[in-house]
Amino acid sequence: MRMLTTTLMASAMALVAFQAAHAADVVDEIPAAPAAEYTEPAVRNWSGAYVGGTIDWHHGEADATGNNKSVGTGGGLYGGYNVQDGQMVYGGEADINYTGNDSHSSGRRVQQGLNGSVRARVGVDVNPVLVYGTAGVALGNAELKTPAGSDDKTLVGWTAGVGAETFVTDNITARAEYRYTDYGSKDFRTGGTTISSGYDEHAVKLGMGVKF
Repeated sequence: MRMLTTTLMASAMALVAFQAAHAADVVDEIPAAPAAEYTEPAVRNWSGAYVGGTIDWHHGEADATGNNKSVGTGGGLYGGYNVQDGQMVYGGEADINYTGNDSHSSGRRVQQGLNGSVRARVGVDVNPVLVYGTAGVALGNAELKTPAGSDDKTLVGWTAGVGAETFVTDNITARAEYRYTDYGSKDFRTGGTTISSGYDEHAVKLGMGVKF
């Protein structure tokens, strides 16, 4: 009996050892889960032509109305071309806008309508955002009205600003821009009287564009 018990115990222990070794082999044979591959964020290039539209908020003042401040909203269209070299982006841009600014004081009223600019842009690509500065020539139509009559002129000056633009999709962009514009000064003749006046403004522009 003792011999049988010893034999059975030895057999059981051998079976347990065999099963443990077999289980370890099965675990070793299970393929390891593949390591997740790191994907670099998409790098988009700013080179090429583009067009877009903006909605604008303007805060301006005219000399003829004692620098009485006026606030207006408007909108516009823009287009340009970029060349990218590393992180640096260079280009040119033009825009045309309509603004409803109306500055008036002491019987004089200066209204601004169509305006536009031709500018250079220089930016730094900090993927996916382009941070840029812009400056160039600005033109704007202004009409001076007094009780004696009215006169309108095309003012020529300069504009400069900063902005940020980002890709929404592979070819759709969104931008926010601040610009200061000094339209210079012209002589207006109303009822035989000459009145010299300039016009300058601060503008915030929000836009959406398409890059080709």
